[in-house]
Amino acid sequence: MAIKLITYGHKKKPKSLGLGVFDGIHKGHQAILSQCDALLTFNPHPVTILHNTITLDRLTTVKEMTHYIPQLFVLEFNKMIANLSAQDFLNKIILEKINPSHIVIGYDYHFGKNKEGTPELFKQWCNNHNIPITIIEPISNTDQIIKSKAIRTQLKEGNVNQALDDLGHPYLMIGTVIKGDSRGKELGFPTANLKFPTEKLIPKKGVYKGNITIENKPYKTMIYIGNRPTFNTKTTTVEAFILDFKGNLYDQTICLYIEQYLRPEKTFPNKEALISQINQDIQNAYGP
Repeated sequence: MAIKLITYGHKKKPKSLGLGVFDGIHKGHQAILSQCDALLTFNPHPVTILHNTITLDRLTTVKEMTHYIPQLFVLEFNKMIANLSAQDFLNKIILEKINPSHIVIGYDYHFGKNKEGTPELFKQWCNNHNIPITIIEPISNTDQIIKSKAIRTQLKEGNVNQALDDLGHPYLMIGTVIKGDSRGKELGFPTANLKFPTEKLIPKKGVYKGNITIENKPYKTMIYIGNRPTFNTKTTTVEAFILDFKGNLYDQTICLYIEQYLRPEKTFPNKEALISQINQDIQNAYGP
């Protein structure tokens, strides 16, 4: 089985290469990114291969990751890669495939079969090959080391604003606009219904403040995640009401940024009560 390495962005040899899964591009990852012009990551997430009964909701898809770094190397993670020794990983992938001038890793970066490779081993290897290496210390928030796993839990359980603080940026969701049932339009708030990759983590149901980028222009946006209990529907949807925008977005791929959690999902006695709440939500998010 051949090693499959895909490059996004420019094709030049990277001056400084960061290594990791980088799911979420949180503040800890950003400390690595600040010293790199390229990243090496894995797809699918190694956990799904190493423990093939585990499904993992990703904070950041490969497509989303390209928004944060000018050059991205994506190594297809499979059983063959998982079984590479630490030395083979360094020699066959880092040296032969990429050959960076500088390497940046986190304090807890492990690699190779059974995670036998450690930051110290990586440092020794770099010294032997005259490649400078920087090892980034952990980044904490409220005395807790920032971890992707914790952020996933925060988003799923509704502690969204803490998750956004740990991320250090709005939560990016790249999706495709699909046709809905025009319920929002009937209420006076036409929405874009969005479809996301199956592995993408969808935050807890509720109403959010955010923005959508259309043709490189950001628009203020109200975001609803839920199954619309007022209308007794069961399918969970992600809908975006884009303020000050008129146009057809069907089939377009757009960038949705969640900036703030406003309130949980509610059931309303009638349409009028729902409309009143939507207007209040907009005022709470953006002022009168």
